[in-house]
Amino acid sequence: MRMHKRTAGLLVAIMATMAFAGSAAPAVGAEEPSNVAAAARDNAPTVEVGYVTGWNSAAALNNGRTAATDDYTQMWGTWGDPAGPAQDWASYTWEKPVTVSSSRVYLWQNHLTGDSGVMIPSAWQIEYRSGAGEWMPVTGASLAFELPVLDEAAPVSSLPAVQADFDAVTTTAVRLVLDRAVVDGEKKATSVIEWEVIGVDAPNIDPEPTDPGAFIDAEAVAVRTLTGTAPELPAELWVIGENGPLAYENVEWAAVAPAAYAEEGSFEVAGVVDGFPEQPVSATVFVADDLSSTIDGIGYAATITTPGTAPVLPRTVRAHYDDGTASSDVAVAWDEIDPSAYASADSFFDVAGAVDGYSAGAVASVFVVEPASQAGPLVAIDFDSAPQGSGWYTSAPTVAVTAEAAGAAISTIEYSLDGQTWSPYTSPFPVDAQGEVTVRARAMDGDGAVGEASESVRIDTVAPTTAIDVATVDAASALVTLTPSDAEPGSGVTRTIWSDGPDPSPTGETNNMYATYEAPFSVQLTQEPRYVHVQTQDAAGNVEAYATVLLPAAGAVPLDLRASTTSRCVAGKVQLVVSVRNADAVAAEATITTSFGAKTVDLAPGKTLSLPFAVRAAELAAGEVQVTGAAGDRAYSASAPYLARSCG
Repeated sequence: MRMHKRTAGLLVAIMATMAFAGSAAPAVGAEEPSNVAAAARDNAPTVEVGYVTGWNSAAALNNGRTAATDDYTQMWGTWGDPAGPAQDWASYTWEKPVTVSSSRVYLWQNHLTGDSGVMIPSAWQIEYRSGAGEWMPVTGASLAFELPVLDEAAPVSSLPAVQADFDAVTTTAVRLVLDRAVVDGEKKATSVIEWEVIGVDAPNIDPEPTDPGAFIDAEAVAVRTLTGTAPELPAELWVIGENGPLAYENVEWAAVAPAAYAEEGSFEVAGVVDGFPEQPVSATVFVADDLSSTIDGIGYAATITTPGTAPVLPRTVRAHYDDGTASSDVAVAWDEIDPSAYASADSFFDVAGAVDGYSAGAVASVFVVEPASQAGPLVAIDFDSAPQGSGWYTSAPTVAVTAEAAGAAISTIEYSLDGQTWSPYTSPFPVDAQGEVTVRARAMDGDGAVGEASESVRIDTVAPTTAIDVATVDAASALVTLTPSDAEPGSGVTRTIWSDGPDPSPTGETNNMYATYEAPFSVQLTQEPRYVHVQTQDAAGNVEAYATVLLPAAGAVPLDLRASTTSRCVAGKVQLVVSVRNADAVAAEATITTSFGAKTVDLAPGKTLSLPFAVRAAELAAGEVQVTGAAGDRAYSASAPYLARSCG
């Protein structure tokens, strides 16, 4: 989860929504549980996956489409993962915490409906991220991860949803883990049409105190009274300061007119806490002819402390009754806390509490943080989008830098992409660098105090390329060798697929099904034209444009030409250079066709010519050139890819 960098106390206020009660029932009138993973809702999660094939989509996991489908773009799939893992995984991460208690998975498979490359997993499970950042399994007395049963007499690819219900947990991330089925020693890939997580957004605490001495949260006071009886408002309530701990302070309430409690209903009473005149509080008073004693929910509780300081928990909790009223004056007995639980900063833990008349009890979450210390400006770095499920950006993200004064007014804001060269920040800018990039920002105020921030991302916007080498064997077959590459500092090649057939189109229906390239392969030559189509994908998710080579006819000896590309900068403009080598024993004519023109040259045996093509621009996008050659009845045809280049 990426957050603005604030003082420790403000960060705590944000964190204090992360893990409220896992066992206590939610408050009456709380948000109805729904699919908190839906991409269309506020506080939608970012999606990450261990692997996704080029024709599937990680984003399909939470696009809200659960209907049966065989459209590969409408599902997440792992077929072709070169690592061949025993498990596949996907995760959702929310910016603001959620409380979840159920999950539904819509699986897809093609056993008995296709080539059986994708099958029902042997098992599945749900995990959540704890306050310490560790993945923990969800639990529950009746928790079961059922699997759909495939009707072999009438198999279908889109399977009915399976659901697991578990004890409620509050977290910022959950993970779906699928155990691959193993058939004859082969680990079968998995695929999911939709993954839903059922829950609610966790309560939120205002993270912006008016000043460092202000409180970041105060008790939500609730009082019950009978019709015609003046309410008894508490003489004190608890507040939480920027560094904690929770403390009780005297409070003075406004006068309540008898008319306010003359009939059933509810009303608010304003109050002022000693020492905090600029932060008014309020109490809700519930008025009823009869008051029930049946509690049907206990509100969540949270507090903060610093390392080594025993946390202070509230003396009472807010109870919700089945008559619609509430009281914040219900006594709670908290369990003892082991000092080791609050020994380290940047952690949190739960404390259980007993409440008379309510067997589920209460739960308070304690957050342990470093004390706030902020001398310079508060600097934050934000990206305009999340990376792909692979964890890589495949298009340049735009960065915005913000700075808030902690003392004197901000005088300068700067950023750096290499940690050495700093530029003035005036507006959001794209990060055009490749590989792992750390964006640094700093701000200085009028007193010379400096605040800093940094965020690291992985960027790969360049598709991989594949070199194709064809060697004829006895004029009857062709041995095809593929050499995929991903220019440094790219994410690296993950898979290359190939197909052959009579159709010059890479997606022609008369061509053979695509296969994953593992070693040089042989193609039987025919008298009719035959083509080999190739495509490579990198770990970031970039996919190469199809590369195609025409094979020679059976009985013919192909012309042995070798084509390669490079580029260079000339006077701030890109120049594409195509080199063609005649490795044959006969003279040949070669034609190079590019988006920037075409040239035809004569090549003596063993000769190499390098031909420049003016791009007439400072930027060159990745692409390919076509090279054809002829020598009598012998011919050559192939594509040669080139990488993107910038001379700006």
